[in-house]
Amino acid sequence: MALRPTVGQQIDVALRRSIPVALAVLLLFLGLLPWNTHGLGPMNANLVLIPIYYWTLYRPRLMTVWAVAAIGLLSDFLLGTLLGVNMLTFLVGYRVALAQRKIFASAPFIIVWAGFLLMSGVAGLVQWLLATIVREQIDFNLRPALFLYMIGAVAYPPCAYVFAWIQRRSLVRVAQ
Repeated sequence: MALRPTVGQQIDVALRRSIPVALAVLLLFLGLLPWNTHGLGPMNANLVLIPIYYWTLYRPRLMTVWAVAAIGLLSDFLLGTLLGVNMLTFLVGYRVALAQRKIFASAPFIIVWAGFLLMSGVAGLVQWLLATIVREQIDFNLRPALFLYMIGAVAYPPCAYVFAWIQRRSLVRVAQ
């Protein structure tokens, strides 16, 4: 006869399972802070793609498609953008990461980072195309997009280090 976990143990596991989504929401709010980026707009998209990519590779059951869609919708509401733009961008990033999971999950860090750069670039291109369609005019000023892309590229290694530490410390007992 197996022992049933106590209510406290069930709450503990539920809180541990929510860590990846909570980190994505935290980075969403961090990206909404008024950084002095001189009209480049909010830089949350590349920051939120970091936990989506990382947790999709290493703990896909904890970063589900529904969680990614909800984070994207929350991002659209908070930014005041057309509903679905960030959601679709995040879902594209999630799908790219999920499709390449078997290749990148056991690869060296530099390969994983290159995969993030590729995924972030594809998601940024999708976001630019959606914004172009919505505004019905093509904006060839790529400096803001490249700046935000570089922020994501530079932020990935420290975020991945912190996420790996959290995974080792807090998510050991949570099912893959």
